[in-house]
Amino acid sequence: MQAGAVKNLRKFMFWQMAVFNKILKDCRGGIGTAVLAGILCAAVCLHAAAYWVRQEAEENSRRILRRQLQFAVQALAKAGFENGRLPEGGINLPPQKLQPGNYTLKAGIFEENTSGGIKKYTVQAEAGGEAFALQQLKIALPQQIAELGKRYTLAAGKSLQGAENLPEGIAYAGELGEILQSLDVKNFAAFKEMDFPSKSTFEEYGLGGALYYDDGNYSKSIASSSKNIKGEGVLVSKMSIFIADGTKMPDFCVIISDGQIEIGKNAVLGKALLLSKYDITVKSGASVNGIALCDGRLIVEDGVTFTRDESVLQPFVTAYRLKQHKKSAPG
Repeated sequence: MQAGAVKNLRKFMFWQMAVFNKILKDCRGGIGTAVLAGILCAAVCLHAAAYWVRQEAEENSRRILRRQLQFAVQALAKAGFENGRLPEGGINLPPQKLQPGNYTLKAGIFEENTSGGIKKYTVQAEAGGEAFALQQLKIALPQQIAELGKRYTLAAGKSLQGAENLPEGIAYAGELGEILQSLDVKNFAAFKEMDFPSKSTFEEYGLGGALYYDDGNYSKSIASSSKNIKGEGVLVSKMSIFIADGTKMPDFCVIISDGQIEIGKNAVLGKALLLSKYDITVKSGASVNGIALCDGRLIVEDGVTFTRDESVLQPFVTAYRLKQHKKSAPG
């Protein structure tokens, strides 16, 4: 029995005993009346105890049910993608009975196709009026951009400056025109999982496998106090994105901007895809492993190390996020 329920029951019983003692005093030796009063008081106390026990049993049953739904979703999420692509229409498990309560479990994985190469997966289980669900995004590049990335490590719509600073064998091109026409930054707005975090949040939690989207009127600076930002993530902004000097991002990240992208001096991007509808600048001493494409100018300063990593063109799959619980009809 929960501490709160026990406390309430004790209060109720103490109150009943106080009533019983008052009746005894008023009876002035009338033992028959006192006995009847005692029996009545005991009956009321037992009734109260039974009520609190039923309440606690019901709450325990709901807790068990919620845990069962969590386990079902976690197991389904793990098993659903072991064989790769989901079947058409997703996965729907046959109804199962959960005990205690004899509730009917309905569970499955559902796929939502959207424009812009973004797919949302929902893994959900519901029973007895309770529900638990996780969501995950799969973000794929438009085919035109993926094909361009397969041909070039760096490509610019207007001009590429600093090609002499690139190592031999790196394929690059400039004056290609609007090469990112098929990329619409606004498509990401409906799927935002997180706001752009502060420096302290970046340092403490890293990117966490999430999609970050910002549609504000100010440029975003990506930095942390320790200069080290771990974890994978997708950073999308309608304004410019600046990676602060000396910042290290060792894990896979996709950076997409309607404005410019600037990689600060001596910054290190271990595995990055850079897509800008405007300009990209890689400052002196920076090191980037990945691919960079933009509609404007692409500037590579002295002392830059840029190596190709074609794996950044693969779809980015976010970490599972808890979806707000949805109540269903008891069953």
